[in-house]
Order: sequence, then C-alpha cells, then structure tokens
Amino acid sequence: MKKKRLANVTAAVLTITLALITYIYFNIPDLGGGGVVSADQKRVGNIEFLFAVYGPGKGLLPAFNKPMSVATDKDNNIYVTDSGNNRVVVFNRRGEFMYEFGERGVALPAPGYKATWSPGKFNYPYGIDIDEETGNIFVADLANQRIQVFDRKGKFIDWFPKGPYGGTATDIFPLALDVKDGKVYIANPFQVVIFTTKGKFVKDFGMPGKEEGQFDRPNGIAVGDDGTIYVSDSNNLRVQALDQNGKVKWVYGKPVDAWDNFNKKPQQFELPRNIAVGPDGNIYVIDAFDFNIKVLSPQGKLLAEMGQRGVDDGTFNFPNGIAITKDKVIYVADKENDRVQAIRLTDFVIENHEE
Repeated sequence: MKKKRLANVTAAVLTITLALITYIYFNIPDLGGGGVVSADQKRVGNIEFLFAVYGPGKGLLPAFNKPMSVATDKDNNIYVTDSGNNRVVVFNRRGEFMYEFGERGVALPAPGYKATWSPGKFNYPYGIDIDEETGNIFVADLANQRIQVFDRKGKFIDWFPKGPYGGTATDIFPLALDVKDGKVYIANPFQVVIFTTKGKFVKDFGMPGKEEGQFDRPNGIAVGDDGTIYVSDSNNLRVQALDQNGKVKWVYGKPVDAWDNFNKKPQQFELPRNIAVGPDGNIYVIDAFDFNIKVLSPQGKLLAEMGQRGVDDGTFNFPNGIAITKDKVIYVADKENDRVQAIRLTDFVIENHEE
C-alpha cells in the first residue's frame, strides 16, 4: 500500500512538473539572443516601441540585473553596462546578442579584505561610451574608481588614472562619461574631469554646491559638436551647459528645497540622470523620477517631454541611461524593468531650435 501511494505521489509530481515546463515553454517570452521584438511596433503616446533586450538570453546570467547605461557605435551596435552583474553586454542593431565581458573584481577593498580585481573585472560599472575613431570601449568602473578601456571585441587595453591625477580632487568616482574628439569627459560627484583617451589628465572644474558651475552628484554628461559640455546635475535637479573652460552658458532647472518639494511646487526635473546629444543637436535627458525623456534645445529651452511609468513596452520604470543613433533610434536603459528598450519619438520635428 505504501509503495502504491508513493508511486501515485511521484506520478502526480511528475505530471505537475511537466505541465509547468510546458507552460513556461509556450508562455514565457523567448530571450534567446536577448531580443524581444514587437511585431506591430507598438506606440504609447509619442513613443514608438521597436524592441527590447532583457539580457544575453543564454549562459549563467541570461538576464540583466539593473542595467544603468547604454551606448552605441558607428554600426549602431548596443553596449550595456549590466551593473548588478558587473559586466558589459553587447548586441547588434537588431537586439541580437553578440558577446559579453567582465565579472566582479574589487580593487579597493575595505580594511581586512583582499583585493580581487584584475584587468577587465568590474565593481559596479556605470557609464559607458564608444570612441568613434578607434571603436574602443570606455567604461566608468565606479566603485573601483577608474576608467577601463577595451577594444571593439571586449579585450582589455588599459585603465586610468593610476593614482592622484593632478586635479582639484585626488580621486575619481566616475558616474558617467562621454568620449569626444580624443577626450574623455567624466561626471565626478562634484566636478567635471577631462582626460585624453590615452589617460592623460587635461583639466577639471567645478565644486560642491548649488550655484551655477557647481555640482551635486551629476549622473550624466554629453558633449555637443561645438564643444559645449552638457551636465545632468542630478541632485540639483537641473541641466547645466558649459564651455570647455567650465563657464556656464545656460541652466535649465533649479535646486528645490525640502519645503518646496513637500508642497509640490512645480519643478522642471524630478531627478535628471543620463543625457545625450541627438543628431538634431537637441539634448535628451532621462528624468528617472518622472519616468520620461525631456528634450531641450541647444539654447536650454524645453521642447518636449515624453514617456510614462509602467512595465509594458514603451513605458519606463526608473530609467537611467540613454543613447541616440544618427538615424534617431533611442536606446533607454530601463533600470527597474531590467531591460534596454529601442524606441523612436514620433510627432517631434523641430526645424528651428529658436525663433
């Protein structure tokens, strides 16, 4: 009797397991290659959803874990800092997985612990950008306090700075970066730091504060074709545009004190994070706490704001990173949805930035 009962229980368990496997097979989206493609190019308001990638779809870590930043190269390949997994994942322009590199390694351990870093390992990689001239990949290795450089295949080349760099601060904590015309522009917690792509210090400017030209943990930086440096001054709830010497050209947004925030007084940004300059010359800013993209003209005028909170295609949940191709495809690191979305902004054509 006991053997018969055990056989019945075993059969029931196997039946349930088989049913569960069948359900997963037919109902869970296939993440092979990392791409989930929308057949009808779904539209949500002014956002046209193209596709999303949720990770490589294979290997020991098939899914993203809090992707923070995204970049593209001249071939429109997509590079993602999968920060929670301490790696960079690369896809082609269709969202198909190509390769990945990196794993966790601690260069600056707490007292009593051993360093585990070796070239190519990360401790919370954050910002990322591609050098258009060489195809080299630059990664802001935040907690290891360095920039790491890789070739177009993900092979480690170098890192910098290898000690105090000679600026007004002794260390960097690189939150974001932009590579432009042989220089690497870095958003440090309270300043902008500039190196050459070979790792030689050029200059820095800025200090802690709320005045113009001061910063409080900027999480985005982008450089226009005319050399203007756009900084997403996150904790000051604003974007600042500066020249190459750090002189302020304009500011959009302003710091909001706790009382104003408590009373919900209107403010331009809830929390600006990553930033990109589009092929139209406009500035595209991720507003993480407003769950949208705000578009500014090169003169600092608000042109549009698009997006809403959600988990469906074309919506965002605490987005953080943004990149724009020359054909105006926008990639958003949709952090809390653990994905990168490819979208277009529709019904948005600005012929003249200013009258």
